[in-house]
Amino acid sequence: MTIQSRFTGFCQEVKDGIVVGWAINIVAPQEHVILFVYIDDQKIAEIKCDQNREDIQKQINFLRGDIGFQFIIPDKFRDEKKHELCFRFSDNNVLLFLDPQKQGGRLPFISFSLSENNKVNQYVSYIDGWKNGAINGWILKKDLYTGQYTGNCEVKVFVNGTELKTISANRYRPDVASASGGDPYCGFSVVVPTTLRRRYRATFRLLILPEEIDVEGSPYEATLIDDVLEQQLIVMNNHVDSLYKEITQLRKEIQKLVALPEYVIEEYDVWARKYFPFLEPKTKSLQQQIRKKNIPFQNPLVTIICPVYDPELQYFSEAVESVFRQTYQNWELLLIDDGGKSTEIKKELKSLAKEDPRIKVITLKENKGISAATNAGIKKATGEWITFFDHDDLLVPQALEIMLYSAYLQKAKIVYSDEDKLENSGIYIQPHFKPDFNYRYLLGINYICHFLMVSADLVKKVGQLRSKYDGAQDHDFLLRLTEITPHDTIYHLPEILYHWRMTRNSTAETIDHKHYAIDAGVACVSDHLKRMKKPAIVSSLDGSTAYQIEWKSQTSPHVAIIIPFKDQAEITQECVDRLLKNTNYINYTILLVDNGSCEEKTLRFLEEYKKHDRIEILPIHEEFNFARLNNLAANHIKAEFYLFLNNDVFVDDPNWLTKLVNEAALFDDVGIVGSKLLYPNGRVQHAGVIVSLTHVADHLGKGEKKDDEGYIKRSILSQELTAVTAAMMLVKASVFHEVNGFNEIHLKIAFNDVDLCLRVKEAGYKVVFCADCVAVHHESLSRGSDDQPKHKARFEAEIKYMNDTWKDTKMYQNDPAYSPYFLPEPPFFHNLVDPDK
Repeated sequence: MTIQSRFTGFCQEVKDGIVVGWAINIVAPQEHVILFVYIDDQKIAEIKCDQNREDIQKQINFLRGDIGFQFIIPDKFRDEKKHELCFRFSDNNVLLFLDPQKQGGRLPFISFSLSENNKVNQYVSYIDGWKNGAINGWILKKDLYTGQYTGNCEVKVFVNGTELKTISANRYRPDVASASGGDPYCGFSVVVPTTLRRRYRATFRLLILPEEIDVEGSPYEATLIDDVLEQQLIVMNNHVDSLYKEITQLRKEIQKLVALPEYVIEEYDVWARKYFPFLEPKTKSLQQQIRKKNIPFQNPLVTIICPVYDPELQYFSEAVESVFRQTYQNWELLLIDDGGKSTEIKKELKSLAKEDPRIKVITLKENKGISAATNAGIKKATGEWITFFDHDDLLVPQALEIMLYSAYLQKAKIVYSDEDKLENSGIYIQPHFKPDFNYRYLLGINYICHFLMVSADLVKKVGQLRSKYDGAQDHDFLLRLTEITPHDTIYHLPEILYHWRMTRNSTAETIDHKHYAIDAGVACVSDHLKRMKKPAIVSSLDGSTAYQIEWKSQTSPHVAIIIPFKDQAEITQECVDRLLKNTNYINYTILLVDNGSCEEKTLRFLEEYKKHDRIEILPIHEEFNFARLNNLAANHIKAEFYLFLNNDVFVDDPNWLTKLVNEAALFDDVGIVGSKLLYPNGRVQHAGVIVSLTHVADHLGKGEKKDDEGYIKRSILSQELTAVTAAMMLVKASVFHEVNGFNEIHLKIAFNDVDLCLRVKEAGYKVVFCADCVAVHHESLSRGSDDQPKHKARFEAEIKYMNDTWKDTKMYQNDPAYSPYFLPEPPFFHNLVDPDK
């Protein structure tokens, strides 16, 4: 190495083809050194010196410890031939090797000869498979010096032998980190171009660079059309009503393939960068509405409460800078030093307090925890509105302004927005597009989180945060707020206004699940329900900060299980037998609505089963009209609840009816409760219904595995939805008659259940999806498909009626349980609406 070089360092060890060393830039010590690797005078790779070498840092008294490197000689040079290895800096000077034969000796290169037996397995990797137009997987690289596993590997992708792209395996994968103890930033998602997705079959090869080692599972062969359609195909009926149905369905699927969405959630960063510029005109539009409606808006002071406990200085500075950059400037920022140890943060806090009078620093003598620190801020708050901000997160510039305008326009006391996460690389990931206020969902998970703004009067009324719930203190705070304020004053602003930074600390919290936070969450939900006099047992769902609630009602209101059918004795008998065998609930009656059965087998079945003391037969010899059959049955029998059930739905859980009844019986404002329905192959057929102008109604969760969590655990948590299917629907009898039951005139067959749900919601009641009640549904086994020619005219008329009737209602235009930024079509929670539109 020459004297003039800006770089210094050494290759310290070469063993079994693994080179370990370090290098620094003397002139620019903050920069990582890039080394160029040469074998036999040919450059084969570039490596970055960014691995932890605190031992060297201490020896040379350097400002950073991430100055190390390791390099594994590629397999193609392990051929038992003699080769020469050399490392060069960017100024072409060489990085010297320590001479193992001579103390103090230095070498500009080394010679080596390796065999295949010297191969080193430094990677663990896996291809998860094909989903939603992308190949997903993960890669971890073993640091052979420390033994730790790191992410952020480079991968070269080939399709049918042609190079497609090079990507970084740096996506957030907490599941991999939890299982391996390694870096969570190790995932990859190869989005396949539209043109390639039209191929019938393709072979993908994924090579880890620079060694060009195959990812485990590579080459990966995908039948692209088959795989793209898998979720749709598994939800098709096991029988085919006619050739027409097949052609119709295939035509729809082909159209979906041709018209692939422009934005998908895996590529959220691309969407986000197009979306954020639109927040400025949206904010101005809200301001104009304020003026047009003559709403008194006198620039209220907003208090931003930010507990501070030893964040990284850079991230903390960026967090504060995001407050300075707010378009709304009438704020005060309360920075609560929670007994931190960092001298540079304390220095920064003093500097900030001097820099701007709007910033006030509150110093606690010792670390009190998040609740106590937040409470110290609440006590000093002077604003009309109070917001909560973490010390290393970021606010979107329009956050305060758009939140305030929304609060005044909606007459809200509590406003919450959507949020996303920000990787250290600057990439936006994992957007949380939330539903409108959803109390039942909130019981199961704190989905509100950031960004939250609350009226100061309400904060004073609800009281301080409680340290005994630290780890879930914000969940407890929200639940207590719901106890003292009308739920219609809680407004969801469906805009991304908050970036949650994915620091190493926050990652560790995700991986470990913070057992104390889980315990605190169970306690805060349990205590809330006790205060609300709702008896229940709360438990963690799969060891996470999501909660399952087992209601413990002391009453057993009478339930009439209404089952319309015609013939199909075997199916109907199986349905009834399972009800009788697998229902622990005591107070129920089965009403079999016979719509003109004539088969001898069915008549024998009816003759036998009418003798059962729980079963009643109601013969109705009319043309099939699902809505009318159920209405006549409901008018015929006296009960406190009606359980509308298809004769091809089979139950196995003995507590199924107890779960449904308790969801409704304990809450006066719940009118309908739906179930999770599976296909016979175990995949989900129904996890609630989403309504829209473009598709009328469609089932959530189609094609998912039974235990798939879904988007933000939406598939496994009970929640309020806009509609559920009447294939298995519990309805309060009083509510059913209040809205005049099913529409038997305009919706004889299809959409009558969705229409009923919409009218029940319009009347002020809630529709709840009970994720814990699971049954198997052989969809349309009894009736057949709406795709048959003889049904087409009727089906199209029912679609027209739904759109004509509900098109002007807010809940039909934008389903409150579904973000307007997701396309309202399968796969749900995946395809994003173009921000331009």
